[in-house]
Amino acid sequence: MIHRNNESPLISTHLRSPNVREFLYSILFLLLVAGYLVRTHLIFVSRASSELQIEFEKVKSLMISSYMIELRKLLDR
Repeated sequence: MIHRNNESPLISTHLRSPNVREFLYSILFLLLVAGYLVRTHLIFVSRASSELQIEFEKVKSLMISSYMIELRKLLDR
């Protein structure tokens, strides 16, 4: 008996089994779902991070101006 690509008959029989094929398809499906969830989470984290960066810049500018006001008060004494 000649097998393609020098496969053993046991391996090719197992790969053709409906249970193994169903198992592999379920793993593929789970990987796709996990990839989608990770991508969605990364997009959410990226947006939240950019919003926090904008808020931080606003707070930083307010803090710098308040420090300048306090410094002027100290220098004017």
